[in-house]
This record gives sequence, C-alpha cells and structure tokens, in this order.
Amino acid sequence: MSTLSGNMQSCIELLDEILDDESVPKNVKITCERTKKILLGDGDEKVRIDTAIQNLDLLADNAQVPAYTRMQVWNIVSLLESS
Repeated sequence: MSTLSGNMQSCIELLDEILDDESVPKNVKITCERTKKILLGDGDEKVRIDTAIQNLDLLADNAQVPAYTRMQVWNIVSLLESS
C-alpha cells in the first residue's frame, strides 16, 4: 500500500463520512467504498486519482444521491483534481 498525500488522506476521510451517514443510499455507499479502495490501492497514483474522479463524477450525476452528499462528492473531486 502506498503512502497518501494530505489531499488524498482528506479524500479518504470525506469518503468515510459518506459511508458512515445512514441517510445515504446503499448503491452510493458501494461506489464510495469502491472509490476508497482504488485510492488506497497500489499502482500509479495518477491513474488511481483519475479512476476515482471518474467514479465520483458518475456518482454526482446520479439522481439518487442526496444534495448534501453530492456536495461532499464534488468537494472530494476538487481535492483529487488538485492532488
């Protein structure tokens, strides 16, 4: 497992907040968990970040995502893009 930059660690913490929120639909949590595993995985950091951003972009477009969660997702994407 690779070491995480400050922005990446912040993204993991924000994903954990979404995962701990009981009002978030299960399919959203599944995507967040998958994205977290990608960020924590091995391999080229730029590829992991790009894959995570793609997953989160799809999630933000999902109509089942609560508005507050969508804002959190956009915040995570912003942090990842600045990594």
